[in-house]
Amino acid sequence: MAESRIIKRNVLFWGKSGLQLTGIMLIFMVVYGFLFNMGSGSIFGDFWKTAYFYGGIISVLFALIGPVAYVGAYLPMALSFGSGRREAVFGAQIFCIAYGVSSYIIMVLAGIMSSGKLDGKLDVLIAVLFIFMTAVGQLVSVAQMHFGMKGMILGIVMVVLCMVGGFVTGIGFIDQIMAWINKIQTNVVWTLFAIVAIVSIALYAVSVTVLFREMRYYEVKA
Repeated sequence: MAESRIIKRNVLFWGKSGLQLTGIMLIFMVVYGFLFNMGSGSIFGDFWKTAYFYGGIISVLFALIGPVAYVGAYLPMALSFGSGRREAVFGAQIFCIAYGVSSYIIMVLAGIMSSGKLDGKLDVLIAVLFIFMTAVGQLVSVAQMHFGMKGMILGIVMVVLCMVGGFVTGIGFIDQIMAWINKIQTNVVWTLFAIVAIVSIALYAVSVTVLFREMRYYEVKA
């Protein structure tokens, strides 16, 4: 009975936080979709294409920012409110999964609305980037808790660099990147995706392990 209450508490608190981040991402996606089509003959003409483009960039960046901003801040708070350390770590994963799954579904649907079909390669690329950025974000959140102010500075620098790099890459080179990918033989592309996915999943597993080890010795400061 107590175990079920813990699970319910985790799902409600962390899941709600993950969906909240998805809501913020969706707002940015819609705003960009309208904003960059205000001067066109029809605001709705290229809405989905623009929203999908910027939504893809923002959603991937949020996969990094979420663990840094939410997990790094909420884990100590969860401990101070009496949550167990393992419970807190599992809760953080609920947050990441809730955001990742919900935002990815939105991106897939936006892609269908944009082009009228599924883009398998791009959808897989976004999914892999979600996993990779989530892992990096959790590692940065561990650095924040372990190194204090130095870790916080590292987190801010990482987020800023990734945001700048993400927007520059997305706006300036995404067409060239996708054209380059489409020129490669299909079996080679899927092999590369599989390798990158395995590496990303392994990095995510490492981030969870490191986070759990850090939480075992973490002391909440008054």
